Amino acid sequence: MEIGSIFEVNPDEAKKAGTIGTLHLAQVEKYGKKNQCYTASGREAIELALISLERERPDISKCCLMPAYMCDSVFLPFLHRGWELAFYSVDRALETAGEEIFRLSLECDPGLIFIHPYYGADTCKVVRKQMQALRKSGIMVMEDVTQSYYLEEAGKDADFVVGSLRKWYAVPDGGFAASDLPLATDILRDGEDYGKERLTPLAQKWEYLRKEDLTEEEKQIRKTAFLTENRAQEEALDRYEGVRAISLLSAHILSLADEEGARQKRAENYEYLYDNISSLKRLWPIFLRGEAQSPLYFPVYVKDRNELQRFLGERDIYAPVLWPVGEQNKNEMQGDEDYIFEHMLALPIDQRYGEKEMERVVQTLNLFENQPVIGIRVDANKVIAMGHVMRCITIAGQLVKRGCRVLFLTADDWPREMISQAGMEQLCLHTRWDWMEEELPRLREILTMAGIRTLLVDSYQATEAYFEGLKDIVRLVRMDDCFDPICPVDMLINYNAYHVRFPYEETYKSGTRLLLGTAYVPLREEFAREVSVQEKAEGLSDYEKAGEMCAGGGEQQNGQFSVLLASGGGDAQDALLGILQKTAEDESFENVVFHTVVGEFHPHGKEIADFAGKHPNVKVHCPCKDMAGLMTVCDAAVSAAGTMLFELSAMGVPTVFFQAADNQQYDREFFGEEERMLYAGDIRKSREDCLEAVCGNLKKLLADPTLRERMKEALSLVTDGQGAARIAEEIVRL
Repeated sequence: MEIGSIFEVNPDEAKKAGTIGTLHLAQVEKYGKKNQCYTASGREAIELALISLERERPDISKCCLMPAYMCDSVFLPFLHRGWELAFYSVDRALETAGEEIFRLSLECDPGLIFIHPYYGADTCKVVRKQMQALRKSGIMVMEDVTQSYYLEEAGKDADFVVGSLRKWYAVPDGGFAASDLPLATDILRDGEDYGKERLTPLAQKWEYLRKEDLTEEEKQIRKTAFLTENRAQEEALDRYEGVRAISLLSAHILSLADEEGARQKRAENYEYLYDNISSLKRLWPIFLRGEAQSPLYFPVYVKDRNELQRFLGERDIYAPVLWPVGEQNKNEMQGDEDYIFEHMLALPIDQRYGEKEMERVVQTLNLFENQPVIGIRVDANKVIAMGHVMRCITIAGQLVKRGCRVLFLTADDWPREMISQAGMEQLCLHTRWDWMEEELPRLREILTMAGIRTLLVDSYQATEAYFEGLKDIVRLVRMDDCFDPICPVDMLINYNAYHVRFPYEETYKSGTRLLLGTAYVPLREEFAREVSVQEKAEGLSDYEKAGEMCAGGGEQQNGQFSVLLASGGGDAQDALLGILQKTAEDESFENVVFHTVVGEFHPHGKEIADFAGKHPNVKVHCPCKDMAGLMTVCDAAVSAAGTMLFELSAMGVPTVFFQAADNQQYDREFFGEEERMLYAGDIRKSREDCLEAVCGNLKKLLADPTLRERMKEALSLVTDGQGAARIAEEIVRL
C-alpha cells in the first residue's frame, strides 16, 4: 500500500454526488471573515484575492513582500497581475525576522505583505504582533494557510486568508479566499469541466490502489496513466490565469467531510512520528512537541535529503520536497533559505493513515538510519571503458534495493554524469587513476568519515599493496577478470565463463568468498526480462519515441536486416568506423540497417556521425539510453568482447565479436564454442584481417536463418540476468 502523494477518489462514489446549497466549512469560518469564496485551486484563490484588493484599493502599491522560502506556484498570480515581488528571509526554524519586515517596508513601499505559517506552527507570530503598525502605514496582509489549515492563531488578523483544500481532502479541486473586504465573485468562471478533468487521474489512482480484481500489470498501467495525466494537469494549472469556481462534485464531498476527525487523525499521526523518530541522527523534526497543530505534513531536516526521498519512494512512501527553488526567489535566498531548500522533507501524516501506516514509516526511517554504507571504487575515462562503471551501477541498484546506501568513489569527474543519472552518490578523490596507492591516505579518511565498512573495487590499477593498505578498516570486494594479482580480499567476483582456467579455489582457499561463473554476470534489470514477439516487432518505434538521438537518414523498411554495432566506450582501434566503411563497399549489405552505438568518450564520434549522414542505412545512437530496447529490434550484432556479450546473450541476439583488450582474451574460447557466437579475431594484431572477418561472419548470419536460430538457443543458456542481484545479496551478507 502506498503512503503519501495526492488523495485518490473513488469514481463510483463520485457518481453519487448531488448538489448542495452554500458550502460551509467550519475551519474556514473560524477565521471570522464576512466574505468567503470557494475556488478551483489555492493559486486561483490568491488571484481572486488580488483582483478584489485592486478593486478596493486601486491606488495600492503593487509591490508584495514575500517569504524567500515559498512555492513558485504562489508567485504566478502576482506575476499575472503585474505585481513586483520583494523577498524577506526565513530562518531554519521557519520564522521571519520582524526587523527585516520593517526595513523592507521602508525600502520597497509595499502595498501587501504575504505571510505563510509553515506546517501547522505559528511561524508568523512576530509579524502578527506588527500587523497593527503595518496597517497604519497602509500595508495590507494576505495569509496563506495551505500548510496550516487547522492552526488556531492563523488568519484572524489578516485582510485576506487563502488556501488550497485539495491538499487536505479527497477532492478533485478546491481552494478558498476569505476577507472582510468584498470578493470579486463576478469574475468566477465555471469550474465543472476542470473538476471532471481532475477526477480522471484521482480515479485512476484509486483503482490501482483499491481495486482487488486488477492484475499487477493492470495496476501498473493505471499508475503510469495517473502519473502522466496528473503531471499534465499540474502543468496546465501553472499556465491558467483565470479564476474558476469550485466544482459541484468537490463542494459535495467537502460538505460531507469530517473536518474534526481529519484534524484529530493528523494530530495523532504527528505525535506518533514525533515520539518515534526524534532520536534519529540522520534526520530530525523541525518543530518541538506541541508547536505544530495538525499540519499538512510532518517536516524534517535530513542530512541526505535526496537519498532519503529516493529510499522512501522505493518502498512506496512518498515524501515530497517542498519546494524546489523557483526562478523568482533563487537569487534572493540567504544562508538559511539555501539550507531549508536543500534539507527539508515532508513526511505524510494525513487522515488516510493510522498507527499501522505510521509504524511502517518509522520502520523505514530506522532502516535508512541504520542502513549499511557500501563504497564502490571505480573509474572511467578515455582509457578505461565505461563498462566498469556501468556494471558497478547495476550492482549498486541491487544494493539499494536491499536497504544499503552506496557511495561511488572515483579518481576524477569523468564518470560523474553517468553515476548521477543513475541516481547514485559520487565523491571525487582528485587523484591519479593509474596510481591508486597514492590515494590511500585520503581514501582511508573518507571511508572512516562516511562509515563505509565494505568497499567494492573495480579497477585493473588496484595492486596487492593497495588492498593491504585498506584491509584493516573495511571488508574488501574485488571485481576480477584476469587472476592477477593475488590480493588480500574478503570476496572476489569473476563472472566470466573462463574462470575455470585459473586455480581460484586452491589460491584463495577459505579466506575469500568466491563468486565465480556466469550466474554472477551483473546485467542491468532490462536484460533480465523476457522479450515477447510483439515487443520485438514494435520495439523500434517505441525505442525511437523514447527520445534517443539518431544521426543519419532513411527509415527502416519492413523486412530489412538490422545489425547492432558496438565496441565499448573508448573504441581505441576505431572498429566501428572501419566496419561501416567496409560494409559500405560490399553490395551484400546495401539493405542492412546498422544501429551504431557511440559512447560518450568515443574518439571518432563526429566522423561516424558524418558517415551516417551520407549513408541512409546507418543510424547512430549517442547516447544509447535503452540498450535492451535497441537489441530487441536487431537481427544480429557486432561487438567487442566484454560484458556486452552477456547482454546480447540475455537478449538472444546472434553476434559476431572481436577482441580489443587483454582482459578479453578468454572470451573467444567460451563464446566461440557451441556456435554461441562467431569470433572475428584480435583487432589489435591485424585490424584489416579482423574487419574482413567481421564482414564475412555477418554474411553468414545474413544468409543462414537456421544458424541464427541455433545461436539463439545456445545463447539462452548463458545467463538468466540475475547476476547483479546475487552479487548484492552476497555483499550484504559479508
